[in-house]
Amino acid sequence: MPYKIPKWLNLFLTAVCIAVVGDNLYADDEKKPTPESATQTPNAPRDPNLNPAHDQARNDADQAHRRGDHKKAIELATGVLVENPNDHVAYYLRASARVELGIANRDAALVRQGIADTREAIRLKPADNLNYFLPYLYGMTNLASLENKKAHAEVAVKIADQLISQPTLKGEDRANALYQRALAHSATQDNLKAVQDFQAAVKISSQHLGARIGLADTLAAIGQNDAALAAYDETVKSFPNMALVYNNRGMFQQGQGRFGEAVIDFTKALELDPQFLVALTNRGFTLMNMGQFEEAENDFSESLKINAAQPMVISLRAGSKLSRGDLDGAIKDYNDVLKWDTKNAVGHAELGFALFFASKMPEALAAFDKAYELDPNLRFMIPWRYLTMLHLNQKAQADTKLAADIAIPAPKRQWGDALLVYLADKQTEADLRKAINTTDARAADPQTCEAEFFIGQRKLLAGQKDVAKTHFEAAMKSKSTQLSAYRGAKWALKK
Repeated sequence: MPYKIPKWLNLFLTAVCIAVVGDNLYADDEKKPTPESATQTPNAPRDPNLNPAHDQARNDADQAHRRGDHKKAIELATGVLVENPNDHVAYYLRASARVELGIANRDAALVRQGIADTREAIRLKPADNLNYFLPYLYGMTNLASLENKKAHAEVAVKIADQLISQPTLKGEDRANALYQRALAHSATQDNLKAVQDFQAAVKISSQHLGARIGLADTLAAIGQNDAALAAYDETVKSFPNMALVYNNRGMFQQGQGRFGEAVIDFTKALELDPQFLVALTNRGFTLMNMGQFEEAENDFSESLKINAAQPMVISLRAGSKLSRGDLDGAIKDYNDVLKWDTKNAVGHAELGFALFFASKMPEALAAFDKAYELDPNLRFMIPWRYLTMLHLNQKAQADTKLAADIAIPAPKRQWGDALLVYLADKQTEADLRKAINTTDARAADPQTCEAEFFIGQRKLLAGQKDVAKTHFEAAMKSKSTQLSAYRGAKWALKK
């Protein structure tokens, strides 16, 4: 039976894509693609360039690709190409697997190899090859993000325009081309055109999963929340037995602060697929934001039972334990995170906060210093380093260690610099309050929380415990409950 090229792009589940290609990988602009479907029918004559003995290997490569084993698909397709360098189907399969694996691993070189394979497949089969253009477009779009070159996505739009302009391009093939152009438009930040293409694809093929997800996600990204929710609802209605669509709607609900609805969606996703780690983690995160810490930790722990190699989930569980009051458990989890990645600057910072709250100041200072050493862009760490040294009675050493930061002129100071200068007795409490960005509500709340916390710490170090308590209580009025200063105020009040 003739080999059938899989239409994997219609089933691809990643809604937000970003990609492109290198200059030497662009398809020939003067050669317009032929829009007919590449899928062969049982009655179609066999392509004489394909070795019948390779049918099973190609089928095996296709199945490996479909189940996500892209390395195996690449290996099998390469084996076919070693014996028959003119096998365009093998090039297509290897291209698809290389593009997807490269995107998953953020490996631009591998994506480029996949794009090169698509060009070879197109060269070997210049007619009836529409599907061969799809991994090319997808690879280009994602390469744009990986290499930070918008031009790659613009090329994808141009090639997709040529495909879509063909009047014979109809049905699912047209929907797939519109879907790919929508992804490319998203990569060029032309979201309105992306929405139009997603809508056009859905109109042609109501069961086009990628287009439905892309439409909902793009509407959410541009702030059209009512339309986005309607699109998510339609996606769930179209695919009522698919865990992914409930998870995606749950993520949208979570982002809108509708935590209860989000939990319902994540729970439904897990009923459909108990091994769906993303939904399990998302539900745990939502429960943590609802203050249901033990339930959140149960989800994180269950996720780690299924796959222990999830340092992000370990970090989330540590944060939940910290909020619940289990300092020892949080410190253990943060240390476990660093076993996976010793150069994780944020991981060292999070460990430092937990150690600070546990009054383990020498260890906290070491963790803060390591975080800043690994990533000097973490300037929010500077006042915490200074504060920790104050608790260690090392003010003179702190003044020397952070002299350059303390000396930053007022007009050039960021918010963290203002906190540092206050701690170093170089400005008053009133000056610190004046530095709060009251014109932006998103900044005012967390900055007010941090101001109250650091003022409270200064009072505490001066022996004014009752006054310090009032400032910690003021910090606790903040809505920024995940802020380290908020957690710090909570722990200070417990002590």
